[in-house]
Amino acid sequence: MAKKKIAYIQFPGSNTENETKNILQKHGMLPFGHFWNAPSELLNDFDGFIILGGFSFEDRSRSGIIASLEPVVNELKKQALLGKPVLGVCNGAQILVESGLVPGNKEFGTLVSLTDNKRTVGGRIVGTGYFNKWCYIKPCENAKSAFVKKGGKPMRVPIAHAEGRFLFNDDLEAEILKNNLITYKYCDSRGNLSNDFPTNPNGSLLSAAALSNATGNVMAIMPHPERTLKNEADDLFDSMKNYVESDSPFSYKALNFKSKKIDIQKFKKPSKGSELLISTIIADNEAASVEKCIHNLGVDAKVKKYVHFEIDTTEGFDVNKIISTDVLFNPSKEYIAETKKESGAHRFLVRNKDDVVGQSLAQTLRDRFELSDLKSIKRGIVWEVKINSPSTKKDVDLILNSHIFSNPISQECHEY
Repeated sequence: MAKKKIAYIQFPGSNTENETKNILQKHGMLPFGHFWNAPSELLNDFDGFIILGGFSFEDRSRSGIIASLEPVVNELKKQALLGKPVLGVCNGAQILVESGLVPGNKEFGTLVSLTDNKRTVGGRIVGTGYFNKWCYIKPCENAKSAFVKKGGKPMRVPIAHAEGRFLFNDDLEAEILKNNLITYKYCDSRGNLSNDFPTNPNGSLLSAAALSNATGNVMAIMPHPERTLKNEADDLFDSMKNYVESDSPFSYKALNFKSKKIDIQKFKKPSKGSELLISTIIADNEAASVEKCIHNLGVDAKVKKYVHFEIDTTEGFDVNKIISTDVLFNPSKEYIAETKKESGAHRFLVRNKDDVVGQSLAQTLRDRFELSDLKSIKRGIVWEVKINSPSTKKDVDLILNSHIFSNPISQECHEY
């Protein structure tokens, strides 16, 4: 039998291509690199696909979102409908989730979020942000997946991510459980589960380390099975090889589950406490990337980004005590800004529903700087968009529902 050809998809900022080539060759498959801007029709020649890990487009706006809006991902959707396997690793998982390929409803709507890590012990946050370590994951026996071997044991694999916490709404959770879409879970070396760190290294809901579509041929996994040192993840790649070599009939099944449109509410400015808007002295490459992405959607617009803080303190507290710590921003390259009312400017405040960054900042300021008068901090991003078009409302709807600014599962979006 001729060896099956697997394309690994590379975006600007992707990595682990050598590890991926090596693991595919080891398991009797032929790896080929495919750059994101190569002709998408070339994907017809391949038997399966891996979206690499890394930092596509430098994780600007949100990990995976800009890559998910590239034409190559639309072609991957067509290939998935044919039954070909699609594996997204780490950043690749984030791309699959943002594009709607996982868990995959009829419209490929965004149903799930991979959001900020939240390492907790007994309900207390002990860490946030980027984290890398070796951990254990175990396959879920009832999952129907091209990447799960029946009777498989816990595997030791590395993680390296900042936004790897699977989140989904309660109604989708029921659908995920009913269809056994969680394919791998974080566990200890014996296969035991726990919501606490370090067994669950990022606070992922239901200890989910990987999530699949309903037919099992597409899987988003946050750990890196291609980076193992002693062949610990061989079961996963053996299963992938067996799947591409199988002649079993395939019929794609989509979840009968509707995604929700972004619901925009007017931001209610706090009657008490303080607001800070932070801008950059240097060029804002993140805003430039988002602007280019919006241009690719067909909208002529200028984009600016501000970091937003809402600070609640006891009455009479001087907020300058917080500013002077330099914890909230770096005065060498950032400054406190003000916005002005401008014709044609639309501003949207995006905040995580579970604002672990704000919680962690407040905890740091209270513990290390003894600012006991600080009650809470909420951190968000204000996106300012100036649209050069007579159809402004239509263009705003297009931008918002592309989810370039916010993921509706883990974030809330306000008109600011």
